[in-house]
Amino acid sequence: MNIDLAEIYREIYVEPSREAIELSMKYGYLPYIVQRYIDILGHREANKLLEAFEKPVKSVVRTNTILINPSELKERLEYLGFKLETISWSNESFRVISQPKSPTIGSTHEYLKGYYYVHRDASSLIPAHLLLHEFSGNVLDACAAPGGKATFMAQLLHRTNGVVFANDLVLYRLKALIGHFMRMKLNNVIVTCSDARKLKDKLNKKFERVLVDAPCSGEGRISVDPGRKTRTSLLDLAIMVKREIEILYNTVDLLEPGGVLVYVTCSIAPEENEYVVNKVLEHRSDLEVIEPPLKLLDYGKGLTEYRNLRFNSELEKCIRIWPHTHQLFGYTICLLRKKH
Repeated sequence: MNIDLAEIYREIYVEPSREAIELSMKYGYLPYIVQRYIDILGHREANKLLEAFEKPVKSVVRTNTILINPSELKERLEYLGFKLETISWSNESFRVISQPKSPTIGSTHEYLKGYYYVHRDASSLIPAHLLLHEFSGNVLDACAAPGGKATFMAQLLHRTNGVVFANDLVLYRLKALIGHFMRMKLNNVIVTCSDARKLKDKLNKKFERVLVDAPCSGEGRISVDPGRKTRTSLLDLAIMVKREIEILYNTVDLLEPGGVLVYVTCSIAPEENEYVVNKVLEHRSDLEVIEPPLKLLDYGKGLTEYRNLRFNSELEKCIRIWPHTHQLFGYTICLLRKKH
């Protein structure tokens, strides 16, 4: 599949309106980002989204159920002064409502013993729940570091002898990933170091489940990293989109017929999500978009059009998590099945 960076740039280019420029100055964004929000949501909803990004988020503790049960962990952390709230759609996980001055949530004895993983937000729990629903077997996490989703999947598959093949390209991130596996005593893991685009040539294996958490702009995480308001120029975005298309297209070859792949980014940019999936669907007749097997939240729908672009109508089945409606990071998730 030949991907033309210039074509991507032309298709995603936009001239910001005065309205978008004014809002971008108010909140400190690159104007093209604010223009995107206005084009998708309208002015009023775009304002709500921008306001939501200004609000702090609550960290999430995910119990390592291999080592401890959630109720015992909750009791131990609350004894230390943490106030926790169970997440209704992920019973092993708790939102940290308040915490003492010391210790921090990442420095307790319970953390060091591997009893839990700390997520910045609950949205990252969703892909593993969807991908592994009623599944037992091996799974590939093509872009696994630093390990939130990979450790969760290893935990969920532990009783079924399923193995997580956790891959990443960046060495210092892999060190963090391996550290989490060791801390949490997860031994059903095989770690590889490769560019996800070339992994199909290095792994003599196919999978029934694949997770592609593609490196992206991270635009859905602005609430914890305000620098993302201005970090990604339109050209930078086009370069990321090209890489995302290449990663998704090539990892499909690692799927067994009938297998399911979850493509996810912590971004609400259509350029990195529906646009990417649509490009791959145009070049692959062996893929179909499927509905999520669980309704954990009142999901937003995927986009089937954006500005002058028209996408495959099946992309409506994709999931959008919006900060201003779900009080979570911005996430986009699409489930794809390889046809027999």
